[in-house]
Amino acid sequence: MSGEWLSAVKKGKSMNTIERVSTGVHGLDKLIEGGFPKGRSILVTGDPGTGKSIFCLQFLVEGLARGEKGVYVAADEEPSEIMAQGESMGWELEKYTANKELLILNVGAHLSAHSTPGKEKHIDVTRAVNDLAAHALRFEAKRLVLDPAGPFVLLRDTATRIQDQTRLLIKLLRTAIPTTNVLTSYAVPRTGEMTMHGIEEYLTAGVLVFKMLSKNGQLTRNLILEKMRCTDVKPAQHEFDIVKGEGIVLHAIP
Repeated sequence: MSGEWLSAVKKGKSMNTIERVSTGVHGLDKLIEGGFPKGRSILVTGDPGTGKSIFCLQFLVEGLARGEKGVYVAADEEPSEIMAQGESMGWELEKYTANKELLILNVGAHLSAHSTPGKEKHIDVTRAVNDLAAHALRFEAKRLVLDPAGPFVLLRDTATRIQDQTRLLIKLLRTAIPTTNVLTSYAVPRTGEMTMHGIEEYLTAGVLVFKMLSKNGQLTRNLILEKMRCTDVKPAQHEFDIVKGEGIVLHAIP
């Protein structure tokens, strides 16, 4: 049991009294008592092509349908690529961006840490989050996606510094921005980098792992629910499909 859950019990509160934010995935909401704990950060990690970015968009589109503005912070893709991916799923993102309900930011160039002779450039996490907070507050955003979150910390640094920066990032997201956040991370380290999964998982409120697994000779997409704080949930694995117009649809959950 988490310390937060025990604290709630001592105060005579039920975990069900915690305000929830729908994920946009109906089956997942049923598994986690209605959605993510409001105002917290959730880690979504997995291999390429497993559905992480679709999940992020689905999370934001659900919020937009509920009148909640969203911010998509893209570090590896251009806003036009994010828009195209959403449109391919049947989600009219252009309408939301035109109505100033959805903001897509490209921060790749701003956050990239380039090596220089004899010296490694470090990310100023506080400044980066404060800059992001200024956009989110001015936009009155309720939901935020960092896809991926890695560029906000320097993955070519030491494990101790990465953990310190990640802890600072998650703390600042909670205190500086009144949003519920989805942070994505690569499941497998890229050349010269460390994975954030294994560090973030201890610091975020929840962890979802997306995997491609073999079943009867065919590859299937699977979502593993590793943890969700303040939620009565057991770790479990669920196969899913990506359906145009709906997004991620879990199997065998009515």
